[in-house]
Amino acid sequence: MNLMVKRAAIYDPYLDTLGGGERYCLTVAEILLKHGYKVDLFWSGNQDLIKKAQQRFSLNLENINLVEDVFKIKPKQIDLFEEEQNLFKAINRSLDPKKIHQKLISFINKLKITSKYDVFFYLGDGSIPVILGKQNFLHIQVPFSNEKNIFNKLITKSKLLLFSKIICNSQFTAKFYQDQLPSKITVVYPPIDVEKFETSDNKENIILSVGRFDNVLNAKKQDVLIDAFKALSEKENIKNWKLILAGGSLIDPDQNSYLKYLKEKSDNLSIEFIVNPNFEKLKEIYSKSKIYWHAAGFEVNEDDHPENTEHFGMTVVESMAAGLVPVVISKGGIPEIIEDGIDGYLWKTIDELVFKTKSLIESSSDLEKMSQKALVKCQNFSKANFEKEFLSLIKN
Repeated sequence: MNLMVKRAAIYDPYLDTLGGGERYCLTVAEILLKHGYKVDLFWSGNQDLIKKAQQRFSLNLENINLVEDVFKIKPKQIDLFEEEQNLFKAINRSLDPKKIHQKLISFINKLKITSKYDVFFYLGDGSIPVILGKQNFLHIQVPFSNEKNIFNKLITKSKLLLFSKIICNSQFTAKFYQDQLPSKITVVYPPIDVEKFETSDNKENIILSVGRFDNVLNAKKQDVLIDAFKALSEKENIKNWKLILAGGSLIDPDQNSYLKYLKEKSDNLSIEFIVNPNFEKLKEIYSKSKIYWHAAGFEVNEDDHPENTEHFGMTVVESMAAGLVPVVISKGGIPEIIEDGIDGYLWKTIDELVFKTKSLIESSSDLEKMSQKALVKCQNFSKANFEKEFLSLIKN
């Protein structure tokens, strides 16, 4: 007698950005597929996106099933109660009863659809959905510090009761939600496929930074790194080093104004840009580099605007897996990865970034020692650990 196949669903309104959150969600999908689940991905956009995701993230998603996006959330930060408020406004303004009826029918349809799933994994965009799966998981990538009134807090808590767990990507993110339902909050660090990265015996004098070439939420601040590299280049014994800035561009690179600005800013400096590299190309760049830089969150007050910091730092762990020594900003979730002076350096000012980088360049023994420590530390954030932790949540 065949056992009934379990069904799972994944929802991510930002899927076409193919960022860290998307890799997190799609890795969950890969794990569920691996363990015999039939996995539906709610997505009505570009149907070739999964192929791109497999290439960029090196995931096996061949058997995932794309279904109509019944949530239809626009990819933007919205008020936690925008949907309820809009409904109240519609009623108060005596809108056409037929339109109100249509909204109710749509809402009921969502409930029917979500109730079919054994596991529902939902990436939150700031709003809290009503989902009726057997086990529902709300994943929070971005810490928002929105103040909410008592009424809204009650609505949030009532919705969160439908979730088995609220999964945050770092302790930094989690601390902004402790006033909700703390017993439901758990931290599962993002999955890094550390085994797929390699360190070369013939590394070059390269400082690397990997991040999107845009200047929106959680901007990677490559302009700050260019300023730091210019200052570093003026020091002695640094002339034979170069900075590589690698990352994705959602639009045509020729039309990317921020990327154009960065290239103009780096004129006459030993800086190379690698745009939209696939996973194999990225591995190659990591393997031959020695030092890793990261600046997202620079000059951001992380208590007032935590959303503008790096909420974990997946590329930092990737660099460690390839034997690089991270010299990275001490903001957001990054200090949960790096132990300053042991497996990398943390910095707060450009002067500190330049000083600590210069000290590594001038001491090959310190560079090698920290590189070896980083190779060990990165195992804490392996994909195998992620799979084990996530599966334990489903079984409990």
